[in-house]
Amino acid sequence: FCFGYGNDIWGPTLKIRKGESVNISFTNQINEDSNIHFHGLMLDAGSDDGIDDAISNGASRNYNFTINNRAGLYWYHPHFGKSAGKQLNIGLGGLFVVNDDEEDGVNLPAGDREIFIVLQDKRFNEDDSMFYGTSTAEQMVGYFGETIMINGVTGAKKDGLAQRYYRLRICNASNARIYNLGIDDSDGNDLGFTIIGGDGGLIQNTTATPTSLVMLGPGERADVIVDFTNIPVGGFAQLKSRQFNNAGAFQGSAGFTLMQFNIETAYSETYSIPGSLSSIISLSEGDATETRNINVSNAQLTQTYAAEHVDSGDMHEIDGAAYQTGAPAAFEVNYGATELWEIKNDGAEPVAVHIYGVQFQLIERIGGRGNIRVWEKGWKDTILALPTETVRIVIPFTGAPGRYYFCATNLEAADSGMIQAFDIV
Repeated sequence: FCFGYGNDIWGPTLKIRKGESVNISFTNQINEDSNIHFHGLMLDAGSDDGIDDAISNGASRNYNFTINNRAGLYWYHPHFGKSAGKQLNIGLGGLFVVNDDEEDGVNLPAGDREIFIVLQDKRFNEDDSMFYGTSTAEQMVGYFGETIMINGVTGAKKDGLAQRYYRLRICNASNARIYNLGIDDSDGNDLGFTIIGGDGGLIQNTTATPTSLVMLGPGERADVIVDFTNIPVGGFAQLKSRQFNNAGAFQGSAGFTLMQFNIETAYSETYSIPGSLSSIISLSEGDATETRNINVSNAQLTQTYAAEHVDSGDMHEIDGAAYQTGAPAAFEVNYGATELWEIKNDGAEPVAVHIYGVQFQLIERIGGRGNIRVWEKGWKDTILALPTETVRIVIPFTGAPGRYYFCATNLEAADSGMIQAFDIV
């Protein structure tokens, strides 16, 4: 399984409806241990591989589960032991697109007006083979590639578009890079995005004014509509990552173009973006029966500390502890409970956190950017905390009893200890 759909920037890996059963057979043929994590799907522990669940080279596993998620863009990738960064970066992974009746009832661009975009940055050897190898510094802050690939393609473009509205469904599948997304026409005018969804599907309502920037940490997704109606035939739009300066020393220092959309057909558009999208029951602090403080700051992580811990793989910490293979759970969660987690980042680098098997709601961001962004309203499974930010999330734990995990989605950080296990009991 791998990202990469050829030269046409289109195509989910798997497409399925809520309530349907899935039967996937995976045979490992990469000459090292691996597994599959279904990122964002609300699966019981036994249906999703955990950090310590190895599928050895030549071995197979069948995954059988029912889709309980609402319509949305989810994805799958390896996350075994200390090899997730390498295995994702060389291309292993795919999209999991869930549909349901609610989304079917919303008038959204579909067919060739629905475009899936997987963002990755990579490095290549002189013979064009992919290269992955981290220095101590890169294990500290993450692995950044100088070549941007969209769905496995460099210099990505989408030809043959009309003067219409298009739905872009974007997944940040990079190891560590944060994208500050914007979109311009061929004259450099900001087109903006109408935000319709995030990690866990549609948000409740659209806003009257398009949003200029969408910031996605590794593992996060955004669902947006863009208006190409005023771009002349022969013109184009460009999806870009814009410069930003509030995410540490290794992110956002330069802006760059990600891909191009070429407008080749005139069209008298009559489509109108819907104002109401989805029915969402909003959670609040009062729904939680337990509060947990999760510290992801890694204040101890100096060059000296990293050099001393690079070989042991326990460089990064959550709550002062780095994950060790087979370690006991950090805590227990009662089956069916709803909890409030306060994820604090007082460190110098950004941290995005993903929680296995759940969807949650962000109720407050303290410090840093301060507010909740439009694409963060609704259900999520990954949340970005920039330096000086604390994010407060409410999580219903609906999975069956068993072992689950939460981890940094900067995979070099996760591979060097930034993981914790919890048990639902």
